[in-house]
Amino acid sequence: MRTIIIFLLFFEFGYSQNTLIIDFELCNNSEYTSVLWNEYRLIKNDTLVTENKESVLKLPDGKYQIEYKTYFGWKKTKAFLLFDNIFFQVNLCIDKLESNSMDYYNLGIESIKEGEKLIITHNYAGCFNEGGEKIIIERKKNSFILIYNDKIKKLRKREFDYFKEYEIELINLNTNELNVMCTAYSQNIIEYGNHKYEYSENCPKWNGFGILKYKLKL
Repeated sequence: MRTIIIFLLFFEFGYSQNTLIIDFELCNNSEYTSVLWNEYRLIKNDTLVTENKESVLKLPDGKYQIEYKTYFGWKKTKAFLLFDNIFFQVNLCIDKLESNSMDYYNLGIESIKEGEKLIITHNYAGCFNEGGEKIIIERKKNSFILIYNDKIKKLRKREFDYFKEYEIELINLNTNELNVMCTAYSQNIIEYGNHKYEYSENCPKWNGFGILKYKLKL
């Protein structure tokens, strides 16, 4: 589909300038989903050029970067060059946190000691449903035991890493989002020992708990 779009745009805009196509995506979905509108800033030669939501731009030659809004705050791409009337497409994930941009210290899943529990609670509400779920991880004899409803199992290394990914994303979510009126609501709570971290979201976009359950096959 993307190839067809680029092909059509090629004929529409012609050769007069470089064409930059910015595709914002939800990459954690089972299928990549494009986002029609997402805030970003275009930087040319280290100077802010524009702030808009256009996905197709005609631009002169130069060095460019894109600062763009994600679920975890603002990010900036590495610099790229546009020249010789090029068609250039940039695909940017807004729901994925790059692992190399984050410290891995003080995560609950890594901090619980023998006999302690990590409790993850997800509360939600919408127009037609509401409820809550819990995933409990208990450390026993240097193993990590998952408890979800009536399901109990020992975590494998890969599954342990899923919890790390969930926690890292959760604590990096943008907490400065404007409060908007919405019938949908989502709350994620992590508790272990005397520690508690909570993130609530109106009109929820991040689906970290659902993705965690999917990966764990719960």
